[in-house]
Amino acid sequence: MARPRQAPRETPPASAPARRTRNDPRREQTPKKLMAAARVVFERDGFYNARLSDITAEANLAAGTLYNYYRSKHDLFHDVMKEVVAEITAIAPGHVSGQVDPVRRLEEVNRVYVQAFRRNARLLNLLYQARDDDQRLRDEWDQIASYFQDKVVAAIRSWQAAGLAYPDLDPLHTAHALTFMVERLVMAWSYDGVDYDEETLIDTVNKIWVRALGLSTGPHSPARPAPAAGTAAASP
Repeated sequence: MARPRQAPRETPPASAPARRTRNDPRREQTPKKLMAAARVVFERDGFYNARLSDITAEANLAAGTLYNYYRSKHDLFHDVMKEVVAEITAIAPGHVSGQVDPVRRLEEVNRVYVQAFRRNARLLNLLYQARDDDQRLRDEWDQIASYFQDKVVAAIRSWQAAGLAYPDLDPLHTAHALTFMVERLVMAWSYDGVDYDEETLIDTVNKIWVRALGLSTGPHSPARPAPAAGTAAASP
């Protein structure tokens, strides 16, 4: 009896590439490459002039790769700014608080804030420009601003209650005035080309804050709480 014929074995061509899995390291690196390239292109060309094709070229990826991860330039910029927000708001919360030596704490957090803002100044300026186009970008801008302002408001109230800061300062308005001053100085230094010396700038900012708040002039009478609505203020 003749043997049944066996089907010939199929051997893959030697040049066939290995199939990529979901956990392929190359696949996992693609979003990181896109983010790094996007930061370069946004900082170089600005938000409105940046092109998605320039970003994929900077990442050395095929032109259509980006659309596997992002639907638009706004989506990609949103993710880039999420990283910036995470970096800027990573400052330890204890840096701005009513500690035994508030001046040292104030000097410490101002240095960290100025340096973090300077590292990201160009992207922050782009975020400010583009925030009206996308609610997510507006939220990111507000998150950065409120992070510092809220902490400074709380610190001023704490220092006033402890008799360390002038009791007649409104905490909210004072916090906004001081933080906006630092923000504008750093933007002028980093984006507008004003030539500041870093140490001189930080030292100047610290002196203005300390003197504006009265932290270096000795103890003050603690601020009294505002009277309840409809109640006459107590006599001194």
